[in-house]
Amino acid sequence: MNPTMDIHIEGQNLEVLPEWRDKIQEEMDRLQAHYFNPILHARIEIIGTRHHHLGAFEVQAVISVTGDTITIRRQGELVSPILVEAFKALDQRLLEYARIRQQKVKVHEAHTKHGEILRLFPEENYGFIEDSEGVQVYFHANALKKGKLLKLRPGLEVKFAQEDGEKGPQAVWVLPLD
Repeated sequence: MNPTMDIHIEGQNLEVLPEWRDKIQEEMDRLQAHYFNPILHARIEIIGTRHHHLGAFEVQAVISVTGDTITIRRQGELVSPILVEAFKALDQRLLEYARIRQQKVKVHEAHTKHGEILRLFPEENYGFIEDSEGVQVYFHANALKKGKLLKLRPGLEVKFAQEDGEKGPQAVWVLPLD
C-alpha cells in the first residue's frame, strides 16, 4: 500500500466486509502501480440499496489526482463484481486522463473532426466550435491540447474529437491548427 495515498472506505446501510476492504486495497495498489502520476486521495463507498432499480448495491469511487477528480458509480446485485467493474472503469479513466495530460491522446482519423472556433467565453473557460456540418460543439479550456483559450479567436481552424455530453455534443480534445 502506498503510504502517501489517502484512502477512505465507507459503508452506507451496511458494514464493509473484510474481503471487500482487502479487494479495494489490492485494486488501489494495482491502480497506483499502473498509473504514472500519484493518486492523492480515494474515497470508496459501498451502499446497500435494496430498493434500487439497478441492483441491491452501489459502489461510488472518487479518486483525486493532480489537477482532476475522477468519479465512478456502478450498481449491481453483488458487491465483489461491482468492485471489479468500478476499478476497471477507474483504470481506463486514469489512463485516458494521463494520455490527455501528456498530450498523447490517440488520434483516430475516422473520429477526428474539423471545424472552427465559433464563440469564446474566456472568463468562464469555455467556447464553441462549429464543425464542417454546421453543428455547434461545446469545449472547455481543459480540452485544449496546445495553446491557451485566451490566444484563440473566432474563425481559427481546429481539429477535435467529440462525444455526447449532458447538454449536447462536446469536444474531448481540441487542437488549434496554426
